[in-house]
Amino acid sequence: MIRLQSIVLGCFGALAERALRRPRTTLVCALMLTLITAPGLFRLTLRTDGQALLSADAPEVHFDKAIRQEFGIEDKIVVLVRCADPDGIFNPGTLQLVRDLTKDFGKLPGLTPSNIVSLATEPGFRMRPGSFVPWGLLERPAQSGAELAQLRQDLRRIELYTGTLVSNGGESTVILVGVPEGSDRRRLVGRVQDAVAARQPCAEDIAVTGAPVAESLLGVYVLEDLGVPRKLLGGGASAESRSTDRSKGTAIYQLRLWLGRRVGLLPMVILVMVLVFFCTFRNVPATLAPLPGVLVTLVSVFGLMGWAGVPIYLTTAVVPVLLVATGVTNDIYLFVRYFNLLAQKPGVSHRQLLAETFHSLASPVAVTSLTTGIGFFSFVCSPLAPVRAFGLWAGIGVLIGLLCSLTILPAVLELLNPSWFADKGTEPQRASGAGLGFRRMAVVVVQWRWAVLAATLLITALTPMGLRRLVVQDSWIEAFAPDSEFRRVSRWVNDHYHGMHLLYLCLDASRTRSGDVVAPPDYASRVLLPGDVCDQLAEIEHAPITLRATALNGTPLLWRSQAELLRRAGTNIIAWIVPTAESASFTNTVQRAPGKVQFELALRSQLRPDLVQTNRELAAFVRERRQCAVGEVLGPYELLTTTRFMSRPNDPQARQLIPLASENRSLWDYYRLSLGPERLRQVMDTNYWRALTTVFLKDANFVDTARLLADLRSYEREHLQPKGLKLGFAGDVALSQSMIQDIVTTQMRSLGWSLGGILLVTSVLGASWKRGLYCVLPSLLAVLVKLAVMGWCDIPLGVATSMFAAMTLGIGVNCAVQLLESYAQAQANGASGPDALSQAMAQTGPPALLNTMAVSLGFAVLMLSQVPANARLGLLVVLGLVNCFIVSLLLLPVLLRWWPLRIAPNQGGREPYATGDLSTH
Repeated sequence: MIRLQSIVLGCFGALAERALRRPRTTLVCALMLTLITAPGLFRLTLRTDGQALLSADAPEVHFDKAIRQEFGIEDKIVVLVRCADPDGIFNPGTLQLVRDLTKDFGKLPGLTPSNIVSLATEPGFRMRPGSFVPWGLLERPAQSGAELAQLRQDLRRIELYTGTLVSNGGESTVILVGVPEGSDRRRLVGRVQDAVAARQPCAEDIAVTGAPVAESLLGVYVLEDLGVPRKLLGGGASAESRSTDRSKGTAIYQLRLWLGRRVGLLPMVILVMVLVFFCTFRNVPATLAPLPGVLVTLVSVFGLMGWAGVPIYLTTAVVPVLLVATGVTNDIYLFVRYFNLLAQKPGVSHRQLLAETFHSLASPVAVTSLTTGIGFFSFVCSPLAPVRAFGLWAGIGVLIGLLCSLTILPAVLELLNPSWFADKGTEPQRASGAGLGFRRMAVVVVQWRWAVLAATLLITALTPMGLRRLVVQDSWIEAFAPDSEFRRVSRWVNDHYHGMHLLYLCLDASRTRSGDVVAPPDYASRVLLPGDVCDQLAEIEHAPITLRATALNGTPLLWRSQAELLRRAGTNIIAWIVPTAESASFTNTVQRAPGKVQFELALRSQLRPDLVQTNRELAAFVRERRQCAVGEVLGPYELLTTTRFMSRPNDPQARQLIPLASENRSLWDYYRLSLGPERLRQVMDTNYWRALTTVFLKDANFVDTARLLADLRSYEREHLQPKGLKLGFAGDVALSQSMIQDIVTTQMRSLGWSLGGILLVTSVLGASWKRGLYCVLPSLLAVLVKLAVMGWCDIPLGVATSMFAAMTLGIGVNCAVQLLESYAQAQANGASGPDALSQAMAQTGPPALLNTMAVSLGFAVLMLSQVPANARLGLLVVLGLVNCFIVSLLLLPVLLRWWPLRIAPNQGGREPYATGDLSTH
C-alpha cells in the first residue's frame, strides 16, 4: 500500500516540479489544450425537456411513448385569456380576441387547425337552419346581452367545457395549442408568445403556461445562469421577458431575476472567488493568479462536452459554478503555505520556496481533489443520462482543476516577481494569530473529549429517528419560484380549472374471437359465423377479420379483411367480408375443395355497454380521490353522455345511455363527425380495444400521486383483472413519478458509492485504513445528521435535495485530509502525538477555515439562481460543508488523542524535501 501511495503521489509531485522547471512550456501546453477544446463550445446544445430526465429503458417511458403514438397525445401550450369585465369573457371584445388568437395560432409553421382547441373550434348543440350540422360555439358573433347570456347558458348545459376551456366562474378561457411530435418546442413556444404579444395591448390579460412553456423557460434560466446575454437567447426569451417583467414578487425574487438577466451566476461566482482572494491576501497578483486555471478548466470541460455531443441538461447547468467553487480549494492551501514561507525564509530563492510548497502539499491537494471527484463520479452509476452527465463531467472538471493547480499555478507563480506578493508581515501575523487560536481549540477539545464523545453518540443515536421521517416529494412546478409569473399563472389555472397536470389511464380490453366458420365464404364474399362470437352485432361490425384455410396441396391460405353488413340467421351470423386482392383465390380454393376454414375476429369490446359502465365506475373511483389533488376525470362515459346530449339537447333523458353497442357506436361516429377523427383518436383506438381516461390533477406532487397510483393498482386487482382488463398509466404525471423516484433512488445510492470510493482512496494514498476511516467519519456523520434534520423538519427529498449528500461527502473531507496530512508530517518530523495534533491544528485550521468560507460562498451563489431547485441545492451544500468543517475540528482531535496514527519519523507519506537545481532549461 505504501509503494502504491508513493507512486501515485509521486506522479502528482512530478507535475508541479516539471511545471516549475519549464513554466513557459507548461503555459503554452495549457493554451494549446484550451484552443483545441474551445471550438466544442459552439457545438453545445441545450436539453431541458422532461423526457431528457427519464431513463430510456424505463417501462413507463416505453408505455407512455406507445400511448402517445397510438392516441396522438400532445403536450399542450396553455394560453390563458382573463377579463376583468363583470361578465367575464362573455363580452364581444374578448370572444373576438379568442377567435383571432385561435386563427393566429393555426397559421403558425408546423401547426394545423387540429392542433388547436378553444371555444372557437368547438361545436355547440344548436343546429344550422334546415340541417343537422351544429353551429360552432363562437361561429355566430354574440353581440347583444341576450346572445351572450345564451352562450353562457349553453356552456353550462354542455358541462364538458367548464373547467377545461372556461373557468368555473366564467372570468377566463384557455386556448390549448398542441405541440406536434418532433417539433422544436422552444421555438414553437416563442412563436406562440410572439403571436400573443402581437395582439397586445388589449383589455384582457393574456398569459402562457403549460409543460412546453416550462421547458422553454428553464432553458432560458439555465443559459442566463451561465451568463449568456438575453439578446442571444432568441425570440422565446424576449417574449418571456415581456410577460415576466410584470411579475412583482418579493425583493429576493426580483434580485434573482435581475442578477440572472444582467449578470449570471458564473460571472458572479468568479467575482466572489476574486473578492475572497483579495480580502484574504490583500494582493492583486495573488487574486488574479488562479484565474488562468479556472478558465482552462471551464473551457476544457464544456469544450469536451461539445465535441462528445453531450448537451447541457438542467443537471449540468450548475457544473461551472461547482468547478469554480471547488477549484479554488487547492489554490488557497498552496497560497497560504507559499506566502508563509516567503515571510519565514526571506533569503531563500522563491523557486525553492515554490518547490517546497508543492512538494509538501501535492499529496493532500491530490487526495482532496480525488475525493471531491469521487463524490461527483458516484453519480455515473445512475441510469439517467442527465445525472450521469453531471457526475462524469463534474468529476472530469475536478481532475482538470487539479492538474491546473499542479501545473498552471506553479508556472504562473514561477514567472511572477515574488516581491509582488510581499505583505509587509501582515499575513504572517494574521496566520500566526489564527493558528494560535486553533492550537488552543485543540487543547480545549481534548480536555472536553468525553463531552464531545457523549454529544457525538447522542446525535448518532437520534439520527435514525430523523432518517425514518424522510419522504420523497417533488413536482415539476417546484422548478419555478413561487413569485414567478409562470408559477402564479399555473397556480391560477389550477385554482379555476380542473388542473394542469394530466394523468392518462389506458383501459385495455383487447379481445378476439376465433374458431371454425359454420360455412366457408361463398362467391358473394359472405361467410357464416357462429352466433356466440358476440352479444350484439355492433361489437363486430367493421371489425378486422382473418380467415385461414389449407389448400389440397398443403399451401396455407390467408384472407385479411373486414366484417360488414352483419345479420343474424337463426343461431348463426351472416357476415359480408370486404373483398381484397386475396379474396378471389381464397374463395375459389375453399369452394372447389371444401375443408376446415378458421376465423379470428377482433371484438370491439369498448362498445359493449358493460365496458362503458366499467369506464364510468373507474372514473367515479378516481373522482372520489380528491385528497390526492384530483380535479376532475373525463373518460369515455363522460364523452358519450355529452355527445348524446349534444344530439338531443331538449330531451330530459339525453344523458342516459341506452345499453346497446350499436347506440354507443353511433355516438362515437357523431363525436368523430362533430370534432374530427383526431379528437376521436385521442380517446379510443381504431379497434375499440383501448380507451383513455384523462385525470386532471391540481398541484400534482410525488406523495399524493403515488397514493393515487397505488389505489388504482389495488382497484385494478380487485375489479378489472377478474374481467380480463388491464390498466396502464401515461402522461406527464406518470413520467414524473418515474423520474423523481429514479433520480432520488440513484442519487441516494451514489452516497454509498461515494463513501466507499473516498474510503478506498484516502486509505490507499494515506497508507492506512485507520487514516481513511478518520477522513470519512466526520463528513459522513455531518451528512447523516443533515439528512436527519431534514426528516425532523419535514424537508422532503427531491431531485435537487437528494444530490447534496454525495457532493458534500466528497468535498467535505477536505478539512480532515489536510489536518491528518499535517499531523502525519509533524509526527514524521519527530513530534509526539499531542504536539503533532497542536501543530496540525495551528497549520491547517486557518486555511481550512478560509477554504470552507470560500467554497461555501461559491456554492451560496447558487442560492441566487432563478431555478429554486438549484437554490435549494446551494443552501444544502453550504450547510453540509459548514457541518463537515465543524465536526472535523471537534471529532478528529478526540480520535487522534485516543487512537493516534502511528507514523515513524520520516515516514509521513513522502521523502523530506531537499532543495535541488530548479533552474529552467
